[in-house]
Amino acid sequence: MINTLSDRELIVQVVKKVQEEKLIVTEVLNYLEEIDRRKVFIDYGVPSLFKFCTRILKYSDCEAAIRVKVVRAFKAAPIIKEKIKDGSLKLTTAASLYSFFKNNKKQNKEDVVKKICGKSTKQAKDILNLLADNPLPRLLNITLPEHLLRKLESLSSDFEGCSELEIIESLIDRHIEQNKQAKDKRRSNKQSKNQRYITRVVKEHVDKRAQNRCEGISPISGKRCESRTNLQYEHVRPISKGGDSSKENIRKLCFGCNARAGVKALGVQKMLQRDSVKLPKSTNYYLEDTNAGPQYSFIAPGG
Repeated sequence: MINTLSDRELIVQVVKKVQEEKLIVTEVLNYLEEIDRRKVFIDYGVPSLFKFCTRILKYSDCEAAIRVKVVRAFKAAPIIKEKIKDGSLKLTTAASLYSFFKNNKKQNKEDVVKKICGKSTKQAKDILNLLADNPLPRLLNITLPEHLLRKLESLSSDFEGCSELEIIESLIDRHIEQNKQAKDKRRSNKQSKNQRYITRVVKEHVDKRAQNRCEGISPISGKRCESRTNLQYEHVRPISKGGDSSKENIRKLCFGCNARAGVKALGVQKMLQRDSVKLPKSTNYYLEDTNAGPQYSFIAPGG
């Protein structure tokens, strides 16, 4: 019982527990990093690591955001793991490094980490502001008139679960895609010699089937992915494994589901070699090497 401990024993025990707590935090972050690397969260019907943390692990939005940013920062500066483990770097401070490194690519990342170790959150923020070599990202504040707000609200049923910002982004994406299709119509409809080429007719068929929503299906819950943004055309069976660009082999997936499908079909190491693919800027942005071969799950044509 704690109340039977002497004063000295009480302090010794709490110091020990704090050290254990730091180790556990580091271990949890390592697990989250690996889950993100394999995109395992997709199998649980959530589109991102952030959603996995809030829905499956039951973190609050704030707790989840901090941990996701720290995991992202690990890739930029692996030394962050060591500093969190020894207690010289707080989680909130480590999370701020993700945004800093994203906007200040010329900085020596290891030196930056060392400069803010042992500092309070405010002190670390001041140091990062001094070190910044790029201006802050532009912010665009728009006041929408009442009639436009009503139009935006009327779209909420078509974009269930999406915020106003996500709806606007999706509409912009759709407009861009429509412009691309209009350009395609002015070109020849001849099949490209490139096996990866997806014809306009196939894209239109897939778009109609997908209805502006990711076609990924969770193998665990059996539910369809909720994401309606950052949708990409993807080959169900990869070209490298004998697939083609027919409408039966093309589906529309969000970035997370596409990455997860690639891990299952080609393996983690192969996908890491293709790491030149950039994450969408709006992503808050969900290792499994299976010996059973690739698994494919998507909405069947007509479904």
